[in-house]
Amino acid sequence: MDTILVKVDDVAAKKWMRASDEKKTELNDMINRIIKRAFDKNGEDFYQFLDRVGKEAEANGLTEDILNKLLSEE
Repeated sequence: MDTILVKVDDVAAKKWMRASDEKKTELNDMINRIIKRAFDKNGEDFYQFLDRVGKEAEANGLTEDILNKLLSEE
């Protein structure tokens, strides 16, 4: 497995540092799947993919508050 560097804001970084190993593993798996799908899509670049996923998540009821709550669970 390789390691990559992803820039996040200060709040996300602090939440990551406080997260349990289990939560970090769960998020790593999710990020891994997102990146794989982003580059497997023909004709869709990474940012278009992220926009699409964000709109889908919002349409399914995911709000910033819910996301923050998920990220803060330890």
